[in-house]
Amino acid sequence: MTDPDAPEFSRPLDVARLPPGESALDLVADDDECRALARRLGLVDLADLKAAVRLWPAGGGTSVRIRCHLVARVTQTCVVTLEPVAGRIDTTFERVYGPAADDDEEGGDVFLEPDEQETPEPMHHGRIDLGEAVAEQLALELDPFPRAPGAAFEGFSTAKGDGEEAESADGPFAALARLKNKPQRG
Repeated sequence: MTDPDAPEFSRPLDVARLPPGESALDLVADDDECRALARRLGLVDLADLKAAVRLWPAGGGTSVRIRCHLVARVTQTCVVTLEPVAGRIDTTFERVYGPAADDDEEGGDVFLEPDEQETPEPMHHGRIDLGEAVAEQLALELDPFPRAPGAAFEGFSTAKGDGEEAESADGPFAALARLKNKPQRG
């Protein structure tokens, strides 16, 4: 039976079972996971989601660093024409995971390597969900305003010719511009 609260693309990892040194895992979302993630992220389609993950101990063994290469084929809706827009996400990201404050029995101290600047993401009960990390990064990589080729907003402004935008004569700031240019009484 699946957990109804589990993320759509869940790949939990018990950190205590990691071998010493570097480890590597390949994650691939199945069709059902892709459909569920597409719904969650507001996509027309998520045709493919793969991630190559490398993990190694950090912070003197209290933390785990991951480096992940994520590749996905997505279809979003054009913000202008509402047509489907196909795209490809191909990115690499890193995260550090450390004990959550409620998991730490010794008072909340987390030791980081001297060159580590980021605060670790929390591990919960000694586990991290690599699939959810991939899904979160995918959400961050999506184009917030996808446009079909050649799609452009029209009627909002006109180009002056030197690269600047001119306000439309009936635009929202047109009345303010007229007041600015009106001679003041004295």
